Amino acid sequence: MDKVASPRVVSVMRSPLFAVVVFVATVVQVCAVPVLSLLGGIGTWDHALAPVVVIALTIAVCAVQAACLTLVASRPVFAMLAIIVCYLLVAVALGVPNWARPMYLVIAIAMFAVGSARPISVAAAWAAFGVVGASVGLASWAASTGTPANIVIGFLLTEGTALASTSFAGVALGILWAVLDRRAARERQRVLELEEEQSVAIERSRAAERGRIAQELHDVAGQHLAGLVSLCDASADLAPTHPQRALQLIEEVRAEGRYAAASLYGALGDLRAVDAVAHAPTPDLRDLDTLAGFWRERGMDVSVETRGDLDLAPVVVSATAYRVVQEGLSNVAKHAAGAPVAVRLAVEDERLHVSVENGAARNARPGEDDLGLGWGLDTLRDRLALVDGSLDASDDGVGGWRLTVDIPFAHARETVRD
Repeated sequence: MDKVASPRVVSVMRSPLFAVVVFVATVVQVCAVPVLSLLGGIGTWDHALAPVVVIALTIAVCAVQAACLTLVASRPVFAMLAIIVCYLLVAVALGVPNWARPMYLVIAIAMFAVGSARPISVAAAWAAFGVVGASVGLASWAASTGTPANIVIGFLLTEGTALASTSFAGVALGILWAVLDRRAARERQRVLELEEEQSVAIERSRAAERGRIAQELHDVAGQHLAGLVSLCDASADLAPTHPQRALQLIEEVRAEGRYAAASLYGALGDLRAVDAVAHAPTPDLRDLDTLAGFWRERGMDVSVETRGDLDLAPVVVSATAYRVVQEGLSNVAKHAAGAPVAVRLAVEDERLHVSVENGAARNARPGEDDLGLGWGLDTLRDRLALVDGSLDASDDGVGGWRLTVDIPFAHARETVRD
């Protein structure tokens, strides 16, 4: 059973319009010279049949041959053999081989379809079978006319060579086209697979980001609100006997509430951004001044000191460092209200050093450590593990806190290349 040709070949060769175009082109080439010769009275007509009959039969055979082209898409080998038979009908049965030469074009198209639909060895074998069969038919007809052997051999070499070159050229083009088409199909499939992998990766990333934001919301809602409840309870207990102290706690409740609201708004904004069509660029150390300004506007005493060229830091290092500073400043606001903060960044020896140091809280409240407000060190360690960074967080011994981070550039660059 014939293997069906490529869909794009089917769409063209199955069209009746294609067959009509080929038929017209073939008839014009086949009949132009003999018709003009007869009309001009050039040469003599020694054929057994009348010229009109031969021309009419030739046109009919050309029509059948063109109609066979509509089968090359579904049955290429059968169509190719039928087209060769049509050629032999004109060249051998009607005895006008010179008229049949333009029919090589149709044979080449059929050979192209065979080459594009069958394996290389099979297509070449069918092409050879068709050429040899047609050559044997031509040789038998030439020999039956009583023509001398040397003329028969010359005729066979001329016609056979022309037929073979046209046929094998068509097969070769079909084979080449099929190879390129299969390669293109593999690439298209690869693109689809990559798009699917990318979609999965994006969804996985979104899920991870949603999880991170959910954890952040949990921390904000759990820790901040627990602290607010504790402060409210304390102020209620103190109100009857120590109203001034109760008012101070209420002021602290207001401050804590503002920080909680800011954290919640930021987390909710991130959550909306996960599913947004357009995502804002990931912040990095270039946004450090904006981050520091945000907290200065809210009363925090923040100083920023840099050494070296921060632009030398790889993008992933810069973004991670920004998150470290962001987390550090947020924690100062939560745990050390009113404390001065010093942010220091240094680039040296292909490494980035970051430190966030704060002094003692100016308005420390007894029992504040029992409110369960954490520093989120696990989250920071998870981020830093991705870039082979290290983290150290410790009490400075005088009521303050020091957070230091060290990130090498080499691992981050290797990660990007991978």
